[in-house]
Amino acid sequence: MFLKRSFWLSAIILLSLTACQPVQSPVSMTKPAQIETVASELSGQYQQAADEYAQLATTNDGAEQAAYQLKAAQMYWQSGQVELSQSQLDQIKLSLLDKSRRYDAAILGANIALFNSEGERALEAVSAVQEKDLSAQNLKNVLKLKADAYTLTGNWLEKANTHLKLEKILTDPESLKNNREALWQALMQMTPQALDLFNPGYPPAEDSGWFALAYNIKAYQDNPEVLAVALEDWKRSYPNHPADPALYQKTLAAGTHIPKDIENIAVLLPNSGPFVEAAKAIKDAIIAAQYVNGSTAQLHFYDIQTDAISGQSNVLSQYDAAVADGAGVVIGPLQKSSVETLATHPNLSVPVLALNRTDGPEAYKNLYQFGLAPEDEAAAAANYAKQLGYKRSIVLAPYNDWGQRIASAFTNQWRKDGGTTLLVSNYNEAENDFRDTLIPLMGLNDSEQRYKSLQGTLGRSLDFEPRRREGVDFLFLVARPLKARQLVPQLKYHRSGQLPLLATSHVYSGQSDPQQNIDLNDLIICDIPWVFEELAAEDLVYQALKNQSPENFASAIRLYALGVDAYKLIPQLNKLSRDPTSSMAGATGTLSINSQGHVIRKMLWAKFEQGELKLIK
Repeated sequence: MFLKRSFWLSAIILLSLTACQPVQSPVSMTKPAQIETVASELSGQYQQAADEYAQLATTNDGAEQAAYQLKAAQMYWQSGQVELSQSQLDQIKLSLLDKSRRYDAAILGANIALFNSEGERALEAVSAVQEKDLSAQNLKNVLKLKADAYTLTGNWLEKANTHLKLEKILTDPESLKNNREALWQALMQMTPQALDLFNPGYPPAEDSGWFALAYNIKAYQDNPEVLAVALEDWKRSYPNHPADPALYQKTLAAGTHIPKDIENIAVLLPNSGPFVEAAKAIKDAIIAAQYVNGSTAQLHFYDIQTDAISGQSNVLSQYDAAVADGAGVVIGPLQKSSVETLATHPNLSVPVLALNRTDGPEAYKNLYQFGLAPEDEAAAAANYAKQLGYKRSIVLAPYNDWGQRIASAFTNQWRKDGGTTLLVSNYNEAENDFRDTLIPLMGLNDSEQRYKSLQGTLGRSLDFEPRRREGVDFLFLVARPLKARQLVPQLKYHRSGQLPLLATSHVYSGQSDPQQNIDLNDLIICDIPWVFEELAAEDLVYQALKNQSPENFASAIRLYALGVDAYKLIPQLNKLSRDPTSSMAGATGTLSINSQGHVIRKMLWAKFEQGELKLIK
């Protein structure tokens, strides 16, 4: 009697679950096998339920088969079996599903696509859903999926418009707050021209107000005085607008307030000591950029001295002297210890663009940190490898502090990117023959041991050719030019074969020399735009520096580029320091500033071919 009641109770539950479906494509749910499947689903045994629904689909056809396939796909998704879920979904003839189930299939397809970071496919999945026919909850679901998909595709206008639609149907305060933040972030990704062109209305309409507010912030963020006036005008045009002032006031409070017509630029560089040659190259570059720019601003140079024993620097007193002399902005210092000392200043009233970086992640008011940190290039290599679809790496670096810093920066970023480092191997820069390092790195000793074991088992000689380590997608190399030219050929000799080799710019002197650099063939590196003469030849500052010191230009090119970009960043600091999405094309890369005040460089990727470094298109 108990079993009979349980059977009918399950049947009633199941019928109630399907009662809301239109009668045009009914699916019978009264057979014992189907009751057991629903029981598995209700008890949370999604994998079992999915397998059972998939089996039921094979014993039915037409609308019933399509409905069971959809249920199987949903249960596989619930159990985390994404590929099986997609496989079931692909088999469904959507025309056989009723309207409600077609909506479910679209939502599932979009979720799977988003899981796989396929924005266009997610949008395609929900393209057939008619928003006007949806309930309020279902409309929210579709719009949220679309917003996520537009984020993946970088379509910020449609993302913003989607959040504006959500604004009209959301009711609870927390959801509205989150939606407005997401809307604002989307608007902040757009250019002032796009915000003006695609503004959907006129004052005092709320939708128009969002676009107009974002336009003011983006268009005038490099001119704080004009921005303040524009915001007052916006408040009068859009009274009672729901935009939380905290959204844009944070943008206003952040960043620099450098006058548009700056009169005095202070440069803090050493005139003696171990950094003097680097400082001279940077100084020459700043002067050349000033001359070519035709600026009327005055450059004032202050000598930064550091005690070799105590490490103490006069940077604080020199900064204060520059401020007292009327500096509107400060470039430098160059040494890391001096930057760290300057970061302790209790009141950096004048913005500083330092030419090195502290080790910590802290942000300091009015201190922006810019340099040629090798760790940045290592992290860029990890990100590039991820873009190429690589999963597993091995690392070869010198056994010294410099090599370990770069290797650690790479492995840390590679781990964050989801990659796996199978082995990190170190070599001695004092050596020239690296076989004892490369044989175990490439796994050739394991290959030889397998050969000897097999030879011993068979009791006879065999043809043998060593095979390198399997399951490796690429090798990340840390080396300076001389060692790189030794290591790359030896890696090839020790069976690296077609294994991609990635490295930082440190393997390349910057001097085009095909005869010498032919040993670097097939090596892929990141480097600054100025290394590629075809990109830099039209730059007047590049030409001036090359003509000024042709014998030293190649060896100092990256320091020249650093000085030039430091000077050119000054008029861009107001904008870049407030908007992490903005960027500037520079001699050292495409430059932007993150929330920590670090200048981020996006460099170019190139490959050595016949001894020449060729850009990867």
